[in-house]
Amino acid sequence: MKKGTIAKHFLRDERGVFAVIFGILAIVLVAFSGAVVDFVNVQNARSMAQGALDSTALSLQPSIYTQTEEQILTVAEPIILERLSTINATAELDTVSVNTDDGTLFMEARLTVPLPFLSLVGISEMNTRVASQATRKRLFLEVGMVLDNSGSMNWSSRMNNLKTAASNATEILFDGEETSATTKIGIIPFTSFVNIGANNAGAAWIDSAGNSSIADDNFDNDDDENTPFSGPVNRLALYDQINNVQWGGCVEARPNFQTTGPDAHLDTDDTEPDITDPDTLFVPAFSPDTPDWWAGWQSDYENDTASSTCPPLFWASDRERQERLCKYEGNINTGAWGPNFDCPSAPVLPLTNQKQNILDAIDGMDAGGATNIHMGTIWGFRVLSPTEPFTEGRAYDPDTMKVLIIMTDGENTMYAANNMNGASYYSAYGFPYNERIGTVGWSSNQLRAEMNNRTVESCNNARARDIVIYTIGLDPPNATTQNMLEDCASTPANAFFPENPSELDGVFAQIANQLSALRLAQ
Repeated sequence: MKKGTIAKHFLRDERGVFAVIFGILAIVLVAFSGAVVDFVNVQNARSMAQGALDSTALSLQPSIYTQTEEQILTVAEPIILERLSTINATAELDTVSVNTDDGTLFMEARLTVPLPFLSLVGISEMNTRVASQATRKRLFLEVGMVLDNSGSMNWSSRMNNLKTAASNATEILFDGEETSATTKIGIIPFTSFVNIGANNAGAAWIDSAGNSSIADDNFDNDDDENTPFSGPVNRLALYDQINNVQWGGCVEARPNFQTTGPDAHLDTDDTEPDITDPDTLFVPAFSPDTPDWWAGWQSDYENDTASSTCPPLFWASDRERQERLCKYEGNINTGAWGPNFDCPSAPVLPLTNQKQNILDAIDGMDAGGATNIHMGTIWGFRVLSPTEPFTEGRAYDPDTMKVLIIMTDGENTMYAANNMNGASYYSAYGFPYNERIGTVGWSSNQLRAEMNNRTVESCNNARARDIVIYTIGLDPPNATTQNMLEDCASTPANAFFPENPSELDGVFAQIANQLSALRLAQ
């Protein structure tokens, strides 16, 4: 047969064509039949992704007041991926939007679902989007104003400007009301110490029995520094022995053992005082009189042999002379120092919804003394805490926004000295000799750096409770202090550094207006 004839027969031969056509149609039929399965898988994946996104948005909505959109996205994405780990799909959270005025958190994610059947015809996956929005405004607002009352606040009318600014902010937050149903404010003045109120002498959270491990610091009754003092020293009873001095209301920092465990950092957290754990209680401050021949130091305010119960000392060490308990009896020479050294005259005002009480507390502040931003910060935290020592705060819950406004014009201050105590004066941590902050031989810079560390640690602990922190550094003295205040603030936008005292009013007003917008309209 000729080649041309063979070709013609081949082209006319229809045997086997059905098999080819059937093969092609089979692929299409399988693909489109399986498309139903692919579609069901997409719907299931989308439903699960919607549920994961909804639950994530609801759980993270309270954080919109303390975290940026970027921070929320970083936290949210692994949560969503973990909740979708059982399905054959991938999700990417690419949109997080926050509106604190409305209390809204909006999230949107891109979901990619593989299509094993439709991939036979070139459609390998389907992309879809899921979105969720959680809305809940804060019903209650609690603000702790931590306000510097140190001596430098007397310069350039700083204290007057601060009083005006804090008072005007109070007016904004109370919105014309004398008593608010939704807003409370507390005032926390600070110097080297914080005055928690002498009227609290009988409170269960005060160490009135001398059982705290720090109650005996700088006191002994046997005039022998080589023998341990069996104690205890009841600081309030010591004040009661003195006719012309009463406890001013200041307390020392709780122990910070620099170890791990629940009681490791009692001076940077709001651990509730527990009478069965004396170190959680607050020890009344009592600045000890230093030896007589330290007359150049203001801390020498009483004679080492001041009374008939204090016999003369011969060849006694400075430590023995400083620690004598018998000096504190009858009338003592308080001089410029005295046992209530640097205790601010203005006490803490716990959270209250009475506007006039707040304005009176602000007006009653008086500048004088050194600066301990850490003490102001940690007591601001405790004022907002719902547990003792102050219980006016609401529980930590999504309905309540708790805010700290920390204002200072200086730096954490402690001066090292070449003496047996290691410092120029007594502080809320005692002396470096007591090893509750540093030790003898530490420099002033080292002591201040540790105070800065504890300030930031207190801020971190407060933020862990969803407390929003604003910081205000009036003409900050150095970059170290500015960095510390920035580290304390909840966001960079929450740290303010006005240069002039007259700018304080605008800063406080800006913060108050922001907070007012977060309240739920009644």
